[in-house]
Amino acid sequence: MESSLSDINPRYSDGPGRDNRSDFQSSEGSFRATLMAGIIGAVVASAGYLIYTRLEDEQREALRESVGKFVQDKMSDVRSQLKF
Repeated sequence: MESSLSDINPRYSDGPGRDNRSDFQSSEGSFRATLMAGIIGAVVASAGYLIYTRLEDEQREALRESVGKFVQDKMSDVRSQLKF
């Protein structure tokens, strides 16, 4: 007895009940959501960089130290969970 992909998952069926437009619309919506997330991320990163460049040297150094400490803490947490 031979089985096809449409037997395993009806999504792969090209039968009369199959609506190919819904896949296109869902992938188009997914593309739009991904694109919007990328654009929002770029705007936030640009704003953060603009603010960072306007900080005084002392504030930049303090920020670097606090971010460095945060990253070290998270790395040690991950290492302890993975038992490295």
